[in-house]
Amino acid sequence: MSILDSFIITYKEKFTKEIPTFDESLIGLIQKTGYTLLDEKMSASKELEQKLAFLHVRAKEPMKVAITGQFSSGKSTFLNALLSKNILPTGITPVTSKVNYIKYGDELKIKIRYVDGREEYQSVEHIAKFTDQRGEVEEIEYLTLYVPLELLKTIEFVDTPGLNSQAITDTTTTQKVLKEVDGIIWLSLIDNAGKLSEAKVLEEYLNEYQNKSLCVLNQKDKFSPEQVEQTTQYVKKSFAEFFSEVIPISAKQALESRSHDKNVLIEEELEEFLRLLGKEIKEHSLNDIQEPFNQYKTKIESILGSDLNKNIALLKDSNIELVLEFINKEIRPIANSSKDFVIKKDIRFICDSLINQHELFLKIYDELSKELSNFEEEADKKFGELKVKFTKKLKDAYSKIEEIIDTIANDIYNHIDTTSRVRYAKQKTGLLNKKIVYEAIEYKTAKIDSDLIYKHLFYDDDIVGKMFKKYVKNLKEIQDEVNENNALVYEILKKKIRKWQSPYEFIRKTEALHSDIEFANIRKFASKAYENILKPFSDEIHSSYAGISSQFNHLSSAVSFNYQNAAEVSVAFLEKKISQSVKLYEENPTKFSLYQPKIEEIKERLKISFHLYELQNMMNTNNTFLNKDYDKLIKEFKNISEDRKEFIEKRKARHNNTIEILKSHIISIF
Repeated sequence: MSILDSFIITYKEKFTKEIPTFDESLIGLIQKTGYTLLDEKMSASKELEQKLAFLHVRAKEPMKVAITGQFSSGKSTFLNALLSKNILPTGITPVTSKVNYIKYGDELKIKIRYVDGREEYQSVEHIAKFTDQRGEVEEIEYLTLYVPLELLKTIEFVDTPGLNSQAITDTTTTQKVLKEVDGIIWLSLIDNAGKLSEAKVLEEYLNEYQNKSLCVLNQKDKFSPEQVEQTTQYVKKSFAEFFSEVIPISAKQALESRSHDKNVLIEEELEEFLRLLGKEIKEHSLNDIQEPFNQYKTKIESILGSDLNKNIALLKDSNIELVLEFINKEIRPIANSSKDFVIKKDIRFICDSLINQHELFLKIYDELSKELSNFEEEADKKFGELKVKFTKKLKDAYSKIEEIIDTIANDIYNHIDTTSRVRYAKQKTGLLNKKIVYEAIEYKTAKIDSDLIYKHLFYDDDIVGKMFKKYVKNLKEIQDEVNENNALVYEILKKKIRKWQSPYEFIRKTEALHSDIEFANIRKFASKAYENILKPFSDEIHSSYAGISSQFNHLSSAVSFNYQNAAEVSVAFLEKKISQSVKLYEENPTKFSLYQPKIEEIKERLKISFHLYELQNMMNTNNTFLNKDYDKLIKEFKNISEDRKEFIEKRKARHNNTIEILKSHIISIF
């Protein structure tokens, strides 16, 4: 095998998941639902797992048929006839005081469920102790009787305390059971059928169960066929709104016929033999087993050789088979359809509940995106307003430098005086006399008293120093105000996100089926709102703060730390220019004139010395460093906002995908 082939096989094993196929049965549907909803990426809750497990058990459960009626109507006897065994205790007074669930089991036994939640198993011989009202059974909630009978693999009977019983709790318990079962068999004695007392009970308790109810009239063996038929027709007519069918039976005949049924007799003998065998094993006396086995063998041979044809007629006359036929033909289809409907409805409810969960998460994320979009507009507006505000303040600060320069220029100009100087010019004495004579000519030239200027501006009065200190202070105030206002814009977002975060940082699921993991994820996401949302904005504000502070420091240091030197350089330049003009003038007064500094020239020289044109670009144009910084902030905040919204959309995508999976599953069901 090549390396490529090996890689492909490994990849398929690890990353490709083979989708199983499911049949169209109810079990297949539940398995498909489990495959879909319990997938690792769905982060299912334990409650959801339990719910699906319950549906799986529910789908496999046999249909439930309740046996009810007024007290002392022979319900236990009737059930014994259906089961072919005298298991349930019977009596003249109402003896079934607890609900008895009769289910299929590998062995005959009872399970007692106590009101405090305890459960215990007992031998069936002790059943009367737990069901008879004549005993003490207050601590028992219900009983389950397990019988190894083929019939019970598809039908579960529920023996109820009855309606109109001596105890109000019996009636309440029975009412609850009737709502849960698939079919109801109302048992009445023929001689009591149709009486006013029974009609009142039926109207009060069975009015809504007509489509799944059968009326069984017991003890038909005590009356003539004509009487039985007359009563049956009367009940059918009088109670048509309560029952789908009315069947007269004889539980006594059914029990008698079944007690002589070969299969029943063989089962009973086998049970007895196994009981004896178990006893021998416990007593470790297996040497005595041969005799019981021989007796068992003889009895089985006797049963098989007997003629029990009369029992067939007795069983038919009892009409018990008609009851089972009604259950299978009338109740079972309705039960199956009802089970199918209920389970599909439950699956729909589960999917809808999970869809609601993920829609809640989408709503939470949408709220966050909306806050970012609103802030994006608000930040754009706020930064725009601040840009206009501080552009004006920066221009005002620039005008302060111009005022300082004007002050220095005026002081220099006011300290420019004149001084007398002498130059010597050649003079001719005559045509014949070649002797050169020099004439002393006095003239006046400009003179700058630099010592007095410096003393006035920088030392004694320190006029310029005070002005620059005020200028630096003003710049610092603008710098602090800019950074403070920028930070306040960020605080707007911070408050919005904190407000969004507050309810979701501790959010808990309100429905058991919802995912604990998903809600933990949303709590974690909300608790990390700073890292997930705010940090990039905060970083940009801090970056802007550093840049703005650096620029303002440059503005402060550009002039405030060098203003005296700049002024001295300007004065020296003027003095040099005066000196150069004097030299040129004395050499050729007709060609060169004396230089006299003007106020505008002084200002210009000071502007050059103070690098004012550089400062002008930074402070007094429509493209100042603050303008650029605000343009950058607006752009970066918008980029960050879009990036964070894209980040949110990616998180939403998983929930949208899950919703689509759930909706597709619902469509596949219905």
